[in-house]
Amino acid sequence: MVESRSDSVEPPNFSWVDAGRLAAMGWPRHAGHLNFLRGVGVRHLVTLSPECVPPDREGFQWRALPVPEFEAPSLDQIQAFMALCEDAQAEGEATPGVQKVGVHCRQGFGRTGVMAACYLVRFRGLGWREAVAELRASRPWSLETREQEQAVQQYDTFFR
Repeated sequence: MVESRSDSVEPPNFSWVDAGRLAAMGWPRHAGHLNFLRGVGVRHLVTLSPECVPPDREGFQWRALPVPEFEAPSLDQIQAFMALCEDAQAEGEATPGVQKVGVHCRQGFGRTGVMAACYLVRFRGLGWREAVAELRASRPWSLETREQEQAVQQYDTFFR
C-alpha cells in the first residue's frame, strides 16, 4: 500500500503523558504517523533510538538523544530533554497549543518511559515511585529494566 502525504495515522503506542504538552509513542516510521503528529500540534520531536529516525522531520524541531535499546538515558540526556520541554512550554504560552513535545524510541516503552516518568517528576512534582506507577497505569509496560527505573530515581534525587 502506498501512502499519500494526506494520510494521518496514529503512531504505535501513542498517548498523552501530559494532555496537550507531552506525547509518548513508538517510532513514527512513515508519513501518516508524522502527519498525525503535526495534526495534533506536536512541534518538538525527540528521537531516543539511534536506529529509528523519522523519515521526514519537516515541520518539527527535531532532536536526537541516542540511547541504546534496553538501556537508560544518562542524567545529562534527561536534563537536555527537560530543558527542551521547558522551552516548549514557554513557547506554548506565547503561541498556545502548538509547542507540544513528542518523544519516542523503537516501541515507546523503555527509553521513552524513562523520559516520560522524569517529566512527571519535574512538571507534576511526583516522587519517582509515584511517577513510575502513574505512567504504568496509563502506559503499561513502561520502563522495561531496573536500570531504567534507577534512572528515574536518580533524576528525582538530582531534581529535588
